[in-house]
Amino acid sequence: MDQDDIKKYSAEFVTMLTHATAALTTIQGLEVGFFDNLSPETPVSAEELSGHLGYDITRVSRWLRFGIAGGYVAAKEGGFVLTPKGALLRKDTPAPDLLGIHNMVSYFTTAIQRSRDVYQKGMGLDSITKGKISRDYIPRVASQLSRASAGFFKWSGLSGGHTILDLGCGDGSVLRETVKSCPGVSATGVDINPHTIELGSRKNREAGLQDQIELQQGDVTNLERFKDSAYDWVYAVNLFHFLPVKKRETFLREMIRISRFGVFFNQVMTNTLGTHAVDVLLSTLFSDYTGFFTLADADVLIQEVGIKYYASLPIILGESRLIAMYTSTTDMPIGRLSILNPSNRSFLAQHGITTAKELLTADAAMLAGAGIAVDDVRRSAIQLLFP
Repeated sequence: MDQDDIKKYSAEFVTMLTHATAALTTIQGLEVGFFDNLSPETPVSAEELSGHLGYDITRVSRWLRFGIAGGYVAAKEGGFVLTPKGALLRKDTPAPDLLGIHNMVSYFTTAIQRSRDVYQKGMGLDSITKGKISRDYIPRVASQLSRASAGFFKWSGLSGGHTILDLGCGDGSVLRETVKSCPGVSATGVDINPHTIELGSRKNREAGLQDQIELQQGDVTNLERFKDSAYDWVYAVNLFHFLPVKKRETFLREMIRISRFGVFFNQVMTNTLGTHAVDVLLSTLFSDYTGFFTLADADVLIQEVGIKYYASLPIILGESRLIAMYTSTTDMPIGRLSILNPSNRSFLAQHGITTAKELLTADAAMLAGAGIAVDDVRRSAIQLLFP
């Protein structure tokens, strides 16, 4: 290795470590309460922040300087305020997914501290802490997919009067978002962890949703107790990467069997350095973690179960995707959709789209570009297919 290579790679390492240090310092600000005790409007002095939280003024001042450099904090007459960027990291943030991601990284730092232990065969931070990581981790990061999932369900066909089963529901955050966005849906969640079921049941009562959501403790890998077509829709979030790879296809087939209209699930792909890193660190958090998908594996799983009609939605910068598979055998010719005008019908025929399911799984941007009112047409197709 020559000197130029050494300089190049050294610079890359320094850049990586600088970004990691900045991320950890941001998380430290979350953990100690700086973001929640600063306001986007009213300036707070370093002395006030130090006195209110009981922290050393010198360290508080250092963190505020970091906050300014990172674009989280701005200095104003009378003290410091949060920038719009910094305000996203308050507990009342309109983007709770960000807090979930930061919380996830804080768990990773704990796993790093126990690196020699968590790399032992059959071990993980969850087993070392006797389940504490599962009890803490799942509720804190569950919001990452909740709103995206609920919106995707509705876009794909879930409607009032339908039933949905969430396998590996955690504390039920996805189901709460779902019944809020689709009034009249009856939801059931199953999870093996009694602590998250207890927490979720309490949250359901607090939200007044206990009559719409039922949470049960149970082993989601054994679905034999459910009858064929037991639920209109069946969903599994962040579950496949805890299933043995050889059992994923069987599990998906079981989801299909107990659904009447369709199934939803997500796939996280190791397609970037970041997802490879998360893949490694999750394996040190949970001893039963079996790994993300490669893009090829993800596509093969869908093809192997033989469902012709499905749609996907990229999320989290394209590193994950939500899948909707339409499992019912019922389909309808687009001639039944009175909302389509002759020009629409001609365009669809030219592109080989002749049925309602083909319409639901067609490229929405392409349809919109042809002047088709996509949302209205989708609603008509959904009402026809999934009464």
